[in-house]
Amino acid sequence: MKPVIRALAALCLLATSALSAEPSGAPSNGLLRSPDDLHGKRIAVAVGSAQEAWVSKHFPDSTILQYDTIPDLVVAVTSGKADATLKDEGTLKDLLSKNDTIGVLGESVFNSPLASGFGKGHPETRHQFNQFLKKIRSNGTYAEMVDRWMVRGEETMPKIATHGRNGTLTVGVALIGLPFAMIKDNEPSGLLFEIINRFAADIGKTPKIQLLEVSGMVAAAASGKVDMITALYDTEERRKMIDFSDPIYEMGNRFVARKTHIAGAATDSSDGKIRSSKDLHGRRIAVLLGSAYEAYATKNFPDATILQYQNASDVLAAVKYDKADASINDDDTLREILKNEPSIGALDESLFTFRVGAGFRKDETALRTQFNEYLANLRKTGEYTQVMQPWLLGERTTLPAMPQIPTTGELIIGTANLGLPWVAYQDNQLAGADVELMSRFAASIGKKPKFVVMDFGALIAALTTGKVDMIASDIFITEERQKAINFSDPYFEAGNKIFALKTRLGNTSPDAVGSSSATEPPTPSFLSRLKNSFESNILLEKRYLMIWDGLQTTILISILATLFGTALGGVVCFMRMSSRAWLNVPAKVYISILRGTPVLVLLMLIFYVVFGSVNISPTLVAVIAFGMNFAAYFAEIFRSGMMSIDNGQREAGIAMGLTTVQTFIHVLLPQTVVRILPVYKGEFISLVKMTSIVGYIAVHDLTKAGDIIRSRTFDAFFPLVMVAVLYFLIAALLIQVLEYLERRTDPVARRRQGDAQ
Repeated sequence: MKPVIRALAALCLLATSALSAEPSGAPSNGLLRSPDDLHGKRIAVAVGSAQEAWVSKHFPDSTILQYDTIPDLVVAVTSGKADATLKDEGTLKDLLSKNDTIGVLGESVFNSPLASGFGKGHPETRHQFNQFLKKIRSNGTYAEMVDRWMVRGEETMPKIATHGRNGTLTVGVALIGLPFAMIKDNEPSGLLFEIINRFAADIGKTPKIQLLEVSGMVAAAASGKVDMITALYDTEERRKMIDFSDPIYEMGNRFVARKTHIAGAATDSSDGKIRSSKDLHGRRIAVLLGSAYEAYATKNFPDATILQYQNASDVLAAVKYDKADASINDDDTLREILKNEPSIGALDESLFTFRVGAGFRKDETALRTQFNEYLANLRKTGEYTQVMQPWLLGERTTLPAMPQIPTTGELIIGTANLGLPWVAYQDNQLAGADVELMSRFAASIGKKPKFVVMDFGALIAALTTGKVDMIASDIFITEERQKAINFSDPYFEAGNKIFALKTRLGNTSPDAVGSSSATEPPTPSFLSRLKNSFESNILLEKRYLMIWDGLQTTILISILATLFGTALGGVVCFMRMSSRAWLNVPAKVYISILRGTPVLVLLMLIFYVVFGSVNISPTLVAVIAFGMNFAAYFAEIFRSGMMSIDNGQREAGIAMGLTTVQTFIHVLLPQTVVRILPVYKGEFISLVKMTSIVGYIAVHDLTKAGDIIRSRTFDAFFPLVMVAVLYFLIAALLIQVLEYLERRTDPVARRRQGDAQ
């Protein structure tokens, strides 16, 4: 699948580049004068190599073509499928001597040390190898090898005797070509193979070579498939998986292209930093699904990878943990993010400005008129500044006392948990500028405000289907949205900026992003971090109450959906086993449709379509949706259990004078229950886990509670782990209940228990 995706991505980028103008800075005649001219071009790299990482970082607007083998890189360049590739200087001499159609473009662009790699669990082998390197450097053997392979360019291996008295040394090697590693006349040849043989002889082992692709070498060492690998570029990313030896050899890396495409000399290349919006081309941009940021990024950065997330906390986590290169947010929300996240920075450049308004259904003109009149009066009396300014300046973080007046009904307001200053949970209560403004508006028309918190992308759908009366959540007024809903008069205008890790921003000094100096505070211990996470995610602002509410909702939906699904499944099973077509056929269709429809799609259809115009509790909708899905599976489970019982059991019951119903209840049903309970348990646990998606229809279950906590603490790990543990405990508890029922209904188990007593 990966090659297909890469090919499609490459085709899209090529089509984009063909329709766009030639990149700035490129020579008008298309010839390559320096590595800088490769921006926007096609660059071939080996999968998993240091060259791939370097090119991806420094040429983000180029099309990166990934190949598994070194020969494939050369073929890609010589055949015109790629404009250039990046090769180490060690193998360049051999490559250029055998192919006169290609040449070198400019000077070395980066240096990197070659080293051997070892699994984290093999420190003794790594230590032995480092000692071996020191020995051959001190006695002149290393200099002799370098002279033989790197200077004189010999291709024949010297004979090295190995005894193998201490076993076998398994070494993974990639054939990157002479002078390092190549198979010549069916024999290994090159500097790396000589080092392997000499090291194996030094520790009394027999070398066993495993030929690997570059992309598979780290995995082989990390998983213990080989004792060591040689040789790879020593990079920080690879050090996360394996340990490296002292450097074996250090060399530069230079671009290679067809001679007919090369025209000039080299200049310095980009450092890959983000200094302006232009540097987002070819990057990974995280956006909130359904937001104006998504539309802006898609339109203005067609060559970028747009990563869509359901909520604002996931967008921030993607940037913070380097799953995305950058994101976009409005100035006021960014101010809160930067205050709480020292690792995040923002560019000064403002991308665009949008007006913010409240949304109303097309047929709801009266409510929209009331809001506009209220807004105009608020500005006229000066109360607007008193409401909005404290939130925007960060002076207010909790909701002030709202007017207490008699109300006649509710005003249902859809909103999304975007964070302060707009909408956020504080002390388990909604707070923010939008919350206060809408609450005051509701009071002005004699209504009690009821906020329904949902994913941002679901707000307009909830409004158009009548689930809410209005929506307000820092919503930008756009032409696309105005086709579906009407907006109020604007009540705010927001600028928007790029934010990213400070280490990725070009306008941030090293001091701003921290250093490894002695003045840095010590890293807190694991227990200290765990304690801090527990306090901020559980105890602070009594967030455990939010978790408890979500836990109750999850358990309630799980149990009610199971009971409803079991009852409905029994009816469907009866219809499915009927000989009458008018009963049998609908049951077959029901089972096929429900088993073939994703539960999330079923949930959304029932909430927004089936009950689109009905004011119904989302929790009840979740019970119905999960129950219907469970019924389709239970019907088939129950049917298979019934069919496994010999027909003689039914006949025996009839012969004893029992009616058909009595025979089913007293003879067939007990045997069926015993046979299906093991499978039933599995389906039940699957249902419990599936309830984690009910947040899509604004149900505050356990998963949603975790999301809300993450949005306030900016902690991506503790809330998720906590939710996972709680789901495990729920499943374990309910499994114990079902296993108790299984023992009670199993006659063999009851007989054994009776004998034991």
